[in-house]
Amino acid sequence: MANQVYDQHHYHSYTKNTIIDSVNDDCLSAIFMYVPACERPKIALVCQKWKRALDYSWSNVKKLELTHWENDEYPTCLKKYPTLKRQLSFLKSLLYKCGRFLAKLDLTAYDHCNIVPVINEYCPNLVELRLRFTYIDHEILYDAFSRICKLKVLAIIFENFNDKFIPLNLIYSLRNVADTLTDLILLNWTKEKRDHCKFSEETICVIRELKALKRVEISGIIPTQDLQQYLYHEMSVFAVHDDYLRLVETIEIIQCRNTKKLNLAESKVTDDGLYTIANNVKQLKVLGMCWDNITNVGIVTISKINLTVLAFTGCNNVIDSSSISLLKNLELARFPNNNKITDDLATKILENSPKIEALSVLNTSVTVEFIEKAAEISNNRKRNLTLDVSFKFDKRKSKSPYLTIKQYC
Repeated sequence: MANQVYDQHHYHSYTKNTIIDSVNDDCLSAIFMYVPACERPKIALVCQKWKRALDYSWSNVKKLELTHWENDEYPTCLKKYPTLKRQLSFLKSLLYKCGRFLAKLDLTAYDHCNIVPVINEYCPNLVELRLRFTYIDHEILYDAFSRICKLKVLAIIFENFNDKFIPLNLIYSLRNVADTLTDLILLNWTKEKRDHCKFSEETICVIRELKALKRVEISGIIPTQDLQQYLYHEMSVFAVHDDYLRLVETIEIIQCRNTKKLNLAESKVTDDGLYTIANNVKQLKVLGMCWDNITNVGIVTISKINLTVLAFTGCNNVIDSSSISLLKNLELARFPNNNKITDDLATKILENSPKIEALSVLNTSVTVEFIEKAAEISNNRKRNLTLDVSFKFDKRKSKSPYLTIKQYC
């Protein structure tokens, strides 16, 4: 009997290996393209055939995101490597394989600036780059970005930064992308207001040389008077995230340093502003804001916060189901003036939030058909639900005693 089981297992393994061996390198390469980029290096350990095919699988990797979140329950793959040296070694091997294909790179999960020369060497076609530093080596930054000739968006976060000034070598290195850089985001995440650092006097000379620059966002960094005036008058967007954090500090004083509500309806909030909030305002539950200037990236950021109330104002036709479907456990939500909000997406919002009590979808693509689905959901849950809609509907046709419909035609 034992021999029979062994023979069956041996035959199964032989058959499986024979099938795999019959697949050519092109097919294997196409299959490997469905494997997440960070997991692909493991494939090379299987056999020489897989290792060879793997080399042809990297061309579809246009985006690599190893994003840092202060309170993320799902850490990045870098957590597998306990030392900085091993993390750097892994990133070097990964970027060596896929770096030339990348257009967008977020390595904020890695916090040392020694990754900059690696990116500069292996990632010449980057358009967007976001980094985070808890340690600065000024010499390493001297020739940063010299080979990245297409860079348009650069975001750098300084965390637990002890220097009084933003490294001048970093500022000088921006000259290497003077003809392409349109967006510059420099954030200094500070625990105390007194920890703010400054831009040096030479900064304005470099900024004036950045011919393509249109948007600048800063936080925790004090600009010189000349630099502030220049940015205010010359940039199409000049956002200071400290405005959000000052509001947080004020609320914390009133609420015994336990900020849970934040109303940014009067502020020009951006995606990077939301990233600052998500990593610095850890107890936030209620967020109100104008969503005119945010994208799907900003909504993904919001999904990392355990919000119960999310109330948008303004108009946005960029944000769609790819990000909104990630929002969960809301009790009140307002998504006005967005034609990407359809019946299916509105239903998904309800399904993702079992305790939701109010949903506003004014001036969206939601139709009367959504009412039936909302009635079914509220009936099954036996929970009261209020819907704000901008179309006419005969309330007498509502099939749920738990559903209230408010019409704003």
